[in-house]
Amino acid sequence: MKLYKFRALGDCKDFERIEDIIDNGFYCNDFLRFNDMNEGVYKNNSTNKDITLKGKLYYKTCSFSGEKALKSELMWGHYANAGKGVVIEINIENCENIESVEYGNICDYDNIKDILRNKSNEWSYEDEYRYMLTDETCNKIKIGTIKKIHFGRPYKHLSNYRNIIKNHKPLSDYLDLKTQLEDLCEEKGICCEDFNFS
Repeated sequence: MKLYKFRALGDCKDFERIEDIIDNGFYCNDFLRFNDMNEGVYKNNSTNKDITLKGKLYYKTCSFSGEKALKSELMWGHYANAGKGVVIEINIENCENIESVEYGNICDYDNIKDILRNKSNEWSYEDEYRYMLTDETCNKIKIGTIKKIHFGRPYKHLSNYRNIIKNHKPLSDYLDLKTQLEDLCEEKGICCEDFNFS
């Protein structure tokens, strides 16, 4: 199974975060730090009435995407700095704690894990999968092998690309960081390629 992680590459901090992912794994967070304002919301019923905020905070989650999201301009725009970023491709070796997100209306699920893997249809473009961790002593995971880094290539198809680079400092900075990350990946034996939407 392959999963994907979108990351910005706009400054040195972004570079350091990606380097940390390569060396130490992916960071897990509680659901309150996610960007969906209805994350963890559910309909109350007689069997789930005892579910608490503390119970939901017990789970730490790391979000990934499936292959459909790799081809989504929305994903590159929202999670990879408008294309000035990367997608990390992982070959998953252990799917045991990975849950696919279900998209639909807010439901009256009976357990926390199901509540935390349900989102509205508005988010379906993310094609999301979640690694759900309950070990309070750990907040980083290595769930597989990083096989490839896909680089965004904004404006590269335009005839005035070189002129855009000269006049667009964020793009110029990204390209410098891209070169550094390509060098790091070569040291680590990780394949790199520019992502082509066509």
